[in-house]
Amino acid sequence: MGISFQRARELFDLVNSKVCCPSSANAPCIPFLYPDDGCWGRAHEMCRLIMAAGDLPRKIWIQGNLRVASSNQPTCLVQWSWHVAPTLQVSTWSGDQPYVIDPALFQEPVPQHVWAGIQGDPAPTLTPTGPEIFHLFYAPDTYDPTYAKTNTVLNTYRNELKLRAASGDGPPPYFSCMSRGRGVQWFGMLEPNATRRWFTWGWPASWHVFWTVMPVTPCPGGPQLAWRVAAERASASDCTYWVTVTNLTGDRVKFEGRYNVLN
Repeated sequence: MGISFQRARELFDLVNSKVCCPSSANAPCIPFLYPDDGCWGRAHEMCRLIMAAGDLPRKIWIQGNLRVASSNQPTCLVQWSWHVAPTLQVSTWSGDQPYVIDPALFQEPVPQHVWAGIQGDPAPTLTPTGPEIFHLFYAPDTYDPTYAKTNTVLNTYRNELKLRAASGDGPPPYFSCMSRGRGVQWFGMLEPNATRRWFTWGWPASWHVFWTVMPVTPCPGGPQLAWRVAAERASASDCTYWVTVTNLTGDRVKFEGRYNVLN
């Protein structure tokens, strides 16, 4: 019998809480924000965590000409010949069906057909296995019962994530891959422990405008940003807001400058 979707979401949140802070990427975090490679290591570690929580996952392996849009890759596109992630049997109104746990691609558990469909190949090959299969396509690494190979793979791609975060593009996500949603005035990035001021002008002085700075670079464990807002009456009818943002961490952080008009 399958588990509830709520339980699947809890297990998704469990593994997703292990996401790496890109600039530091300290073990035992999982480098979900480096989607380019290392999926077999991520999948094996996620299965370990799910089994330790008392549930039994499986894995789904997909082969094909796979192309996935991703804001966590500087070119906004990841290309694979194969990919893998854990699955859980979830009870639905139409019966049990496999849902995929893949924080590198989604923000919640999704049906297997949705997971496969987003990867761009209209006729991929799907192969389900048990959680014990570490690498389906390389016989010497078929199994990894001690998780030693898993840890090697994870460490390799933690280091790749740190190198990418230190580049000129900065840590993920990448602004060229993102659209400014409603209520987002600007994107910004701050170096470790830095403070910088932004201004935004031409706002009607009769409006009550509330400003929020929201980190978009995931890094669990503590607050990342603080900010304060100052106002300038630039003319009889307009004002300028000056938003000073401080990075509270030792990592580079990207963020959205958000506003809400209260009246």
